[in-house]
Amino acid sequence: MINKQILIIELNEQNFEVLDTILSKVGYACKAILDTESFKSLELQVDEFDLILVNSYINYVAVEDVLQLSEVDMVLKIPVVYMDSSKEHSRKMLEECFSAGVSDYIKKPFDSKEIIARVDYHCEQLSKLREYKLRVDKLANLATVDQLSKLTSKMHMQAILRHQINYFNRYKTDTTLIYLSLLNIDKLIGTFGLEKGEKVISQFAKALKSSIRESDVLARWAGSDFIILLTNTSVSASEFITKKLKAKLANVEVMKGIKPELAFGITSFTEDDDVKEVIERAKYALGEAKKQTYGKIHIV
Repeated sequence: MINKQILIIELNEQNFEVLDTILSKVGYACKAILDTESFKSLELQVDEFDLILVNSYINYVAVEDVLQLSEVDMVLKIPVVYMDSSKEHSRKMLEECFSAGVSDYIKKPFDSKEIIARVDYHCEQLSKLREYKLRVDKLANLATVDQLSKLTSKMHMQAILRHQINYFNRYKTDTTLIYLSLLNIDKLIGTFGLEKGEKVISQFAKALKSSIRESDVLARWAGSDFIILLTNTSVSASEFITKKLKAKLANVEVMKGIKPELAFGITSFTEDDDVKEVIERAKYALGEAKKQTYGKIHIV
């Protein structure tokens, strides 16, 4: 088990050692910041620390700077706990800290049990948030990535297309769509089974992804059909790219001794298009390409 990491911003090493002694006994690993230079050179990573303890009387860093340091992620924030060592209750400091967004405020004198209890609580809260964010990220990944091909999912591609159509309608930049299909997949599935067919789709998707430009967006649309979105690309340029892509993929073996049979439909965005209209035109072009004996590339 990895010890939870505590960052302690203190006035001097003696103060740090007292806290370090208390917290290390219950499994925490502590790091000291004792001066301006050490603070300025510190760049936190999302999972590097679980809590920041700050002596409220340090004179080399402001509350706002500590809080800015703690915001290492748009969702997650490292808890910040201030400790007041003054003999009398510092109401002004208390109000300043909480209004700025500090998580907790401990008034001295305190004992080791109080420190441990408060540190435990805030570390546990952060741990729960991290677990929640991990689950959310996994769900987001399932929504945006097609699990068979590891390409952009259909649902996410629809959102990308909506955005790109709005961009096209505003700026009128050349945008095209290639709808391609792996034609011999049904024959392969009929001969070798569904599991083998899915493996072929997965392997073909890798080859396809490695063959397109970095600026292009590739998605598995349905079954063995794929869509490529080409921004800032005219129809004539898309046709040239498609011919190169077809020639390159023709040399790929989807199974030992078996190469892909492909057809391509190409269409360009037009004014006031919506996603359904663009897809239908590209799909129609694909259907016309499938009828061809040679080439199997059609533009509409």
